[in-house]
Amino acid sequence: MYDVVIVGGRPAGASLAARLGSWGLSVLIVDKATFPSLPEVPSCPVIHQGTIALFEEIGFKESLFAGVTKIHRSVAQVGDDERSEAEIPAARSRNYLYGLDRAAFDAALWKYLGRFPKIEARQGFRVIDVLRDQEGRVTGIEGVGADGVHQKLYARHCVVGADGRHSLISRKVEAKIIKDFAEYTSTVHFAEWENLTPATRSGEPAVHAITGGRGQNVLFFPSAGGRVNVATHVRADRSGTEGDAQGYYLNILNSFAGARDRLAGARQLRSLVGVRKIGNRYREHGGPGWVLVGDALHHKDPIDTQGIYDALVESKRLAGLLLTYHQKVLSWEQVLSSYKEAILQETLEMFKQTTRAVKSGLYQDIPKVVLRTAMRWLMQDPAYRRQSVRFVAREISPAGWLTPGLVLGALGRGIKRDLEQIYHSE
Repeated sequence: MYDVVIVGGRPAGASLAARLGSWGLSVLIVDKATFPSLPEVPSCPVIHQGTIALFEEIGFKESLFAGVTKIHRSVAQVGDDERSEAEIPAARSRNYLYGLDRAAFDAALWKYLGRFPKIEARQGFRVIDVLRDQEGRVTGIEGVGADGVHQKLYARHCVVGADGRHSLISRKVEAKIIKDFAEYTSTVHFAEWENLTPATRSGEPAVHAITGGRGQNVLFFPSAGGRVNVATHVRADRSGTEGDAQGYYLNILNSFAGARDRLAGARQLRSLVGVRKIGNRYREHGGPGWVLVGDALHHKDPIDTQGIYDALVESKRLAGLLLTYHQKVLSWEQVLSSYKEAILQETLEMFKQTTRAVKSGLYQDIPKVVLRTAMRWLMQDPAYRRQSVRFVAREISPAGWLTPGLVLGALGRGIKRDLEQIYHSE
């Protein structure tokens, strides 16, 4: 018997366990995987400043990170012509991101849980079903451990589903989908490569995005040890692989000169992974004896690198409420009501921004003249870059971050730069 049983040991579940364990609650956390291993569903392999800050709140400091590369620069490229390199502006007192090897990073996070005496962590544990009492309240889980022994494990307070987009717990408790943005979706394929040509003049690691303006983007995310995750991000209704996902992936990469240049002489290390028609949705958040967190609760397109941040901030809000329940300050119904409100407060505006970005960035074909002028001017503008990084890092509210004044100012400064270059060239 434990106070809380958590199913899923990656960032959502592990961070929740760390918070509860640090407050003295007894926690069992299980995961069907053994670490190190990649997540079942791939996610954006980079964390921004807001995510780093939330990891530090649970004591998982940067010095404990594994499988990471610190990134101080970004490269934005429009088609094959316009390319802009810049330092990453500061947000939350950090002027860098981290690129991740998720297998090594998640293993370090799992190992960190060993510091908490009230946490029991079991990897290689496959959950089969949830347990219920006579009134139908969820009271625990049953499953098979790494040793092959079938077990029933009980929770005094609740069972938490932190087991990702394809959550078994959400299916077993029949959690309904309550919001689904299905009209505009993307398909992502990516693999890890080595020996790429650097994106920057100095050879420093950089996040490198190539925007095609025709529903196709290519993204380069530094991993660890000089390796790079190379992803294609395509509007879902134009992503037919015709049974050859690897060939399709390489064809998209080869259609961009910037990608061809970087991959000349490079070698793909891992098998291709992908997600078709990436869902943008919220599930029902909880019920009698159960609650969801992370991708099991709410997930969306990785275009804005928000998945791990959302998992951590949801687990933070849930942990505080579970503590009040443990202390008998709130009833379970009050916990669920407050958690629903907290989820929407923390994530809904970014959800709206992300789904708008998918629609505008992939489903609106952008004329070349706009790519070469307005989009280039935005990417090169320091004020626009600063504000966009603060938005992504959740240092400012996602609501209304892109003001008319910011856009018009960036466009005006871009026009001025072009005119000055013409004048000086003459």
